Parts: sequence; C-alpha cells; structure tokens
Amino acid sequence: MTSGADGSIGTSMPRLEDGPLLRGTARFIDDLKPEGHLHVAFLRSPLAHAHLKSIDLGGARRAPGVIAAFSAADLEGSCEPMRVHLTTPGVVVPEWPVLARDRLRYVGEGIAAVAARSRYQAEDAVERIEVDYDPLPAVSTFEDAMAPGTQLVHDAVPRNQYHFGHFAVGDLEAAFANAVAVVEGEVRHPRVAGAPMEGRGVVASPDGSGGVMAWTSTQAPHAVGEAIAECLHLAPEKVRVIASDVGGGFGVKAHVYVEEILLAWMARRLGQTVKWVEDRSEHLQSANHARDQLVKFSAAVGGDGRVLGLRAMVLSNIGAYAIRPHGPLLDPMTCAGLIPGPYDIRAYEYDSYALVTNRCPEGPYRGVGMVTAVLAHERMMDMIAARLGLDHTAALELALSAFDYSRAREEQSRARAEGRLVGIGLGSYVEFTGAGSSTFVGRGMVGIPGVDSARVWLEEDGRVHVQTSCPSIGQGVHTTFAQVAGAAVGVDPSSVVVEQTDTGKVANGTGSFQSRSSVVAATSAHRAAKQLRAEILEAAAWRLDHPPERLSIGGGDVTIDGRPSGVTLAQLATADPADNGGHRLDVSVTYDPVQASHPYGTHACMIEIDSGSGAVEVQQFVVAEDCGTVINPAIVDGQVVGGVAQGLGAVLLEEVSYGSDAQLLSGSFMDYLLPTAGEMPAVEVRHLVTPSTVHELGTKGIGEGGVIGSTAALANAIADALSVDGATLPYTPDRILSLIESATEPSFK
Repeated sequence: MTSGADGSIGTSMPRLEDGPLLRGTARFIDDLKPEGHLHVAFLRSPLAHAHLKSIDLGGARRAPGVIAAFSAADLEGSCEPMRVHLTTPGVVVPEWPVLARDRLRYVGEGIAAVAARSRYQAEDAVERIEVDYDPLPAVSTFEDAMAPGTQLVHDAVPRNQYHFGHFAVGDLEAAFANAVAVVEGEVRHPRVAGAPMEGRGVVASPDGSGGVMAWTSTQAPHAVGEAIAECLHLAPEKVRVIASDVGGGFGVKAHVYVEEILLAWMARRLGQTVKWVEDRSEHLQSANHARDQLVKFSAAVGGDGRVLGLRAMVLSNIGAYAIRPHGPLLDPMTCAGLIPGPYDIRAYEYDSYALVTNRCPEGPYRGVGMVTAVLAHERMMDMIAARLGLDHTAALELALSAFDYSRAREEQSRARAEGRLVGIGLGSYVEFTGAGSSTFVGRGMVGIPGVDSARVWLEEDGRVHVQTSCPSIGQGVHTTFAQVAGAAVGVDPSSVVVEQTDTGKVANGTGSFQSRSSVVAATSAHRAAKQLRAEILEAAAWRLDHPPERLSIGGGDVTIDGRPSGVTLAQLATADPADNGGHRLDVSVTYDPVQASHPYGTHACMIEIDSGSGAVEVQQFVVAEDCGTVINPAIVDGQVVGGVAQGLGAVLLEEVSYGSDAQLLSGSFMDYLLPTAGEMPAVEVRHLVTPSTVHELGTKGIGEGGVIGSTAALANAIADALSVDGATLPYTPDRILSLIESATEPSFK
C-alpha cells in the first residue's frame, strides 16, 4: 500500500510524538499528581525463600503521615490472588498472592504496603515494619531445580517443573545412523532485565460508583483491567485502565503485575487516589527478568552439510511465579519450537523444561524465546561449517553483499597472520509476529485474546482521532498509525491525533508486544479509517444531495469534483447524526489474524578482540531484513538499531546475577551493565520488501528482529575469533581472557 503525499505510507515522516517529549509536556506516571493523592511504598522480601512467621504493622501505622498499612491478611475476602488461565496439557501454575501470605519465594516479593502523604513518609514507615522470617533452602539454578530430592519452591509443583514438553517429528534414528558427523554443543543465554528508561508505575482512583480507574505504564491495558476486575470481584465495565505515556517497555510491561492489582484495591479500600512509582532497585529486583535459558543440541549431519536430524534439550529458569496472562510457557515453548530456524531439517525432537526457582519471575522481553533459538541454530550451523570445512553463507546474499563477505574473510586472514583475534559472525532468523486467537488457543494461552482493536473517529474540530488497543511505548506508533489512518481517510497524517489507549474508549485487544502494533493494530486502524472515509462521504452526500462517487476529502473540507462544497469535516463532526443521514462518524474494528506473519533477516558483523584486555570492538555491522510493507523507513531503521544495541548488551555486558542462595547480586546499574552510545557500532540497514499475504496492509512487524539476529551474529563472531564451540553469554572481558588462556593453539586457527 503506497501513496504519493508527504507523510504517507512508505515515507520517513518525522515522528509526531517527539514534540511533547522534547518540550517536557509528555505525561508519564510520575508526572501525574492528582490533588490529595497518597504515596505507596512496599516492604519487599530480603530473603529468597522463607516462611513468613509473623508481621507487625503497628510501627508503620503510627509513623508520621501514614494513612494505612496493609499485609496479606487485610486482603482476605476482597482481593484474590492473581491467577493465570491456561489449558495446556500438563502445565501446573500456582496462584500468585498479591502480597505474600505465609511463604516468601524470591528477593523482592511484596510483603506489605504503606500509604502515606508523601513518598518519604511511606518509605520511612516501611522500615518500621517488623517481620519474623524462618529461612528455607533456596533453589537458584537449573541444577538446583532438577536435583533429586531438592527443595520444592511450591508444594503444588512437583519436581519444580511448571511444564515438561516433548515433541518429535521425522525419523531421528535413521538420521543419526546415516550421518557422516554428529555435532554437539550448547548455548547459554544469561538472565537479563529489560531496563526501560521509565520503570513501572501506577495511579489508581475510585470512580465514585464502586469501580476504579487506573493509570499505568503498561503495554497491555486491557489485560490489566481484566485482572483487576477478576481479583477485586468487579464487573469488567467497573474497571477502566488508561495507559500513560510509557518510557519504554521491551516486553517488561506486556503483562499484569500484582502492584497494579493492589493499587486498585487500595484506592477502593481507602476511597482515595494512590500512587506508586518504583525505583531502579525495585525494578531490578521485582520487574520481570527474561531469557535465562540453556540449550543443548545434537545434530546429525550429511556430507554436504545438511542437517539430517536434530535433538535439543531446552532448560528455562522461569522463577518463582508464572506471569499473567502468558504463564510459564512463553520462552520455553517459543524457543523449542523455533530451534530448527530457517533450515530444512526434516527430523527434529526436543525436550523442554520450564523450571521453578527462587528467582524473580520471568516474562516477555524483546524477541522472546526466538533470541535463544536463533543463537542455538546459528551456533550449530557455524560449528557444522567448521567441522566439515564449509562456509555458512547460503541464502544470505543481500547482507553479504553489503558486508562484502569475501573482503572481510581476506582481512581476517591477514589479521590472524599478525596474531590478531578477528572474527566474523552471521545471524539469520525467521520470526513469527502478530499472532491471532487461534495461535494462543492452540498453545493453551486462553487468557490472551489474540485480537487487537482500533477506533477511528472525527472529532468536533474536524480532525481524525485514533485509538488502538496497542499503546505507544516509544516505538513511534503515534506516527505510523497517523500515516496509516491519514492515507486511508485521505487527510494529512500530521493532522491525525493518535491517543494513548483507554479501555473505556477502545474495544478489547492484546496489547503492544510480538510486533503487534504494525501488524494487527495498524490493520485494524487501516480498516476503521477506510470505513470512516466512506461514512464521511455518505454523510456529505446526504447533505449535498450529490452521489458520494463525486465527492472527495481535501484537507478539512469535502469537495465536489475537486471544487469546494461548503461542507467541512468539522461541520459533519458536530452535527447530529440525523443531519448526516444517520451516519455516525465513529468507527471501531477488531482484527483477528488467521495466522502469524513471518519477518526474516540476516545480520553480519566483524569484531576484533584485544588479547590483552579481553575487550571487543565491533568494526562493521550490516543488517538485511524483510518486514513486509515499510510504513516509515526511519522508524523501521530505528527499531533495528535499537534491537542491535540490546543484542550487543546481552552478548558483551548484561547479566542478572544471583548467588547460590538466590540472593540478587546485580541490584543496581553499577553491577548490571548496559551498553551506551560509546559501545554501539554504526549499523547499516538494508531492506527487502515482500508484503505479507495475511492482511491487506502487508506489514510483518519489525520490533524484535534487531535483537534476534544481532545476538547470534555477535556471539558467532566472538566464537569465530577465539575458535571455540558453543556460547556462554555474556562474553565479558574476564570470560574472554579465560578462553584465551585455556586455548591449546596460540595461533587461534
């Protein structure tokens, strides 16, 4: 779908949302300061595993400025634990108490909450709460969770397994019997944190009629509303959730947190507005982590390098609870299913373990499951190529052309002759995005609707307004939705107003994750905008007594055969529907994709390692990708480069570390290192455009490919430079120096 006007689909129209951000007028959660609101602070568990013997809130309740203090006992009968709704065979998902009851299961779990007139008073009062703990053995690692006779994190979860999945297709026995080589290896992706600029935050207020309104920094407003209603025994229409401006999400805010439920409960209980904004320490302790996966693989390889058969075991450290609505299967199921990748592998078998530990619960993070899967199959293919003396370059022509692969290999040979550690890495992927209800029902994730909605209407000022169920989280959708709606209605996209999601104004939807914004929400907006255009022209035809075929929209006016008609969009918007022939200039569309879309791409890079310090310098990085129809090329490039930054962070720097007692060791940015502009290479992005056939807009999504491909490419380049198998991330300088020291061949051939 294309159009020739400035700002139309396919042009790099400047971002509409940047003005408020640059002028400081955006409204993030901490910018919301309702008159008379109370501040909430939490007492969080200092222990990974313990019985909660007793809790005394008296000191906190007597503290200056304190209005109330609550523990789990106060919630009994009026606030249910958070529950995940799954129908997947064999899955066990214990409920998640909104405040811990008799047992603590991870460092950072909420024990009590205090509401006070200032944040300082609330936090001071938390320190006056007295708790008696009875420590229990902690389960921290894969090995801890699977050890015979180990401590159970939940008595209701035998063997510390939320779920065991097994799948097999093809004749594995014949594949391995006919193999000329069997290549075995493993990759380990560390536990990481999304670490958006803005952490979590909630403002909740009673609505005066028994319901509640909540403003929250979220990617999934409708999911939050449904959970609040269920836990507080409210009718769904009694809960209204509004997404504030969101300072980054990356999946961290794509589900429901118990704090959102508790703040809504406190607002109704106290009859006052309450507010909570987490600090960075809370975020690193208790906002969901991600990845923490180990994949072991064994590939049966033919003489031509073809993988005849593949076996894999996937271990996923899910943590102490399963998030709502996804449950504990998001990373394990996605990763295990995608390990064969874009390759023609006819026989495949996997065992997948979703494990319970005393670590912070895991949840979505950009490229969920797919990052580790691609890391596994790309490491495997490089190892196969090295074993058989082949080159892992088939079907990568665009990326390799931009990268100049032959030149890069020649340069690497010269560098190695000089004793320098230069490596080249490739990462190819096919992902799935924008899945519909049938996908989630098939996975047993019945709490995820799989649909997304858009409402497009003509406001009284004559401007087109848009809301979707996928809020802006920094990915530029205020611009791309305006381009889609503007092109469909026939107005300048810069005049279109895209609003943040308000569940009281737009129909139900899944939210902003899995690249749904440009696939599902944009398609809904496109269809609604086309219908709105038809309604506008029909309404004008009624007024002008001319057939709609002779009418068009130009700027803020309706024209007849290209000439002014005297009827403006503002006049139509302010008129009674009866004066418009009964046409209501307000259209809603809900879209349920029949199947997922499949973007794909290849990343290629060259790196050099300083053998004295273990530091890695990325010398060249090229991306070739196909995300279907490109709505805004500049925004697409920004999404790719941002994803590369997160892949670089995971490969070189980032790791949420826990001790053997499951104590968090990386609780600040002094210990959890993030990449900066100083570490980022220049990234060249090239586009293939093969429109999706799933829907008429042709988009496939671009939010996650940058991190999916870059993680594998960078890991492969480092492994290539060091001539090592497998991959244990992150490749920190000390880990690299250890690999250099343990190498048996100093020439690193």
